[in-house]
Amino acid sequence: MTYKSLELVKPQTWELEGLEIGVTSNCNFRCDYCCAYNRNDGQGLEGKEIIRILEELPSLKRVRLSGGEVTLKFDDCLEVVTYCASRGIQTQLNSNGSLLSASRIDRLAKAGLTTIHISFNFTNEDEFSRYYNIHPTVYRKIRENITQFAKTDVDTVLETLLFSETEHRMREISEHVYDMGVRTHEIQNSIIMDHSGWKSIAAREALKNSVNDLIAHKKEDTVLYFTCMDRFMEELGFREQPGVYFSHCIEGKTQLHLHGNGDILISELCHPVVIGNIYEGTSLKDIYNPMPAELERFLERQPCPARDALFPPGI
Repeated sequence: MTYKSLELVKPQTWELEGLEIGVTSNCNFRCDYCCAYNRNDGQGLEGKEIIRILEELPSLKRVRLSGGEVTLKFDDCLEVVTYCASRGIQTQLNSNGSLLSASRIDRLAKAGLTTIHISFNFTNEDEFSRYYNIHPTVYRKIRENITQFAKTDVDTVLETLLFSETEHRMREISEHVYDMGVRTHEIQNSIIMDHSGWKSIAAREALKNSVNDLIAHKKEDTVLYFTCMDRFMEELGFREQPGVYFSHCIEGKTQLHLHGNGDILISELCHPVVIGNIYEGTSLKDIYNPMPAELERFLERQPCPARDALFPPGI
């Protein structure tokens, strides 16, 4: 299985194949984009408890460990990665990369980590420091860790958010991604999130120009994934081609999110609706049969905030 293998096939039936787990809601960054929705409430799950939960889910194909910043609980992550590798389950760590080290990278690689997923939105330390209100030296450390990971067998993926801060500099960012040895670059379309107050989305023409420019200048050995764009790609003239993918949304369909307090969410980012709690009688194994009413309504409507932001209803 390759990176985003679940998203490369449009879901036709609803079955839990992917689970994103909030290992911790704490983070050492304070990003406007995610700080409001990761519920920075101190909740988290220990490694052994995560494994107990996973043992009840025989059909899982992928586990994503996210936060907050997952490496604040590095040993728990390592324990879960080791367990999943023993079952042939793909594992992905979503990290800001700041708390990694050569030793930690080596241990994760040896444990069988499938994918390391790190945000990369800025090409110099001053812009990074201004946006995240973090000391500039942290940026250098992140770049060192990215370069180190790119030398391992772990699929190293850098994700760039396409929003007002980056929409005119995507090719420059992509060149830095390549120079660090990374060959998989994911571009996440920003969306309006009313629950977080996030409004800094990319304008339609800026998004269209940025995507077309990235595709036109893509290097032969690089793979580009464009996320939250599949529902309107044809209207903007985008086409898949070798090494260019517009991945399908599987949130709520074949992937759910488990928060540290046991809440099950349809999608932490796009549709943060709680549909049950594993400690209050909800079974993840049977979540689609029968479906909670909120999940059933979501799957009937299949709302797309990314499309609504660029193509508002009635316009």
